[in-house]
Amino acid sequence: MNSVPIGANHASAVQRPPIVTVIVTFNPDLGTLRAMIDALLPQVDRILLVDNASAAEALARIRMLASEYSCGLEALRANLGIGAAQNRGLRALMAEEGGACASNGYVLFLDHDSIPAEDMVDLLIASDLRMRASGVRVGAVGPAIVDHRTGTTGRFVCSGDFLVRRVKCKPECGELNVDFLISSGTLVRIDTFLTIGEMNEELFIDHVDTEWCLRAKAAGYALFGVCAARLTHSLGDDVVHVWFGRMREVFVHSPTRDYYMCRNTLLILRKVRMSLGWRIFLVGRLAASIVFFGVTQPPRLRRFRCMLAGLRDGFRNRQGKMSAS
Repeated sequence: MNSVPIGANHASAVQRPPIVTVIVTFNPDLGTLRAMIDALLPQVDRILLVDNASAAEALARIRMLASEYSCGLEALRANLGIGAAQNRGLRALMAEEGGACASNGYVLFLDHDSIPAEDMVDLLIASDLRMRASGVRVGAVGPAIVDHRTGTTGRFVCSGDFLVRRVKCKPECGELNVDFLISSGTLVRIDTFLTIGEMNEELFIDHVDTEWCLRAKAAGYALFGVCAARLTHSLGDDVVHVWFGRMREVFVHSPTRDYYMCRNTLLILRKVRMSLGWRIFLVGRLAASIVFFGVTQPPRLRRFRCMLAGLRDGFRNRQGKMSAS
């Protein structure tokens, strides 16, 4: 089990466990979604789409696509957020008899705008199995994220004794022991959720993956970033370049997402066990985000109001979907 053959013919793979992909959709671009499925079909055993209450026309097209590719589809009646959609997909898999949950099955989570490289899944499962064979308690593995707009490969988040830092992947890295993996592209053995628990649905979006990763680390699991595995993905609605010690790419979200970022940062600081380094990192990033986005990114007034509302609701321990008011 030290290596896993790469290729589309699963019958030829030696002892490769079953892998099911859960793709969460919300009014997706159908061309991108089709490209995702085309890339995934040779790599996984099954694809399950969980739709988070897309518009009727979009959902009809998703149904047609799911039927064309023989994908499963769970259509939620309301937008319950990313965590709830992932949990619904996971529960659907665990309810199946003889499916991916038989013995040592895995789930691969993806957003609807993420396209995996042709060898991504094989590289992820090979790393996971190699770590397990060496006695490591693996929580999850994930790929390096490549932004489709800039071509930049993202850095992994790792912690030292007192500081959290972003580490750049190098060809010789192999696997990096990391503290955080974004949910899109994360591969998890399904029985891991029996110990760590499901995603926190009350966060709705933003920091759902952060909270789960910190919970996994606190429970004694290791997370690994696999440098050779690549996933093309979009972080944020736009990207701006800012000089701060070096040229950095900053991802800009909608004002509504700024609300969740502020609120959920306070919620996880209060509720999740984490190191002092992580607390410093989250507080520093929160303060920098409020200043940068509130001052430089339009619509400034609406954005600033959303961030203030997020801080207020975070202090009040308010969870779930953002109030329409």
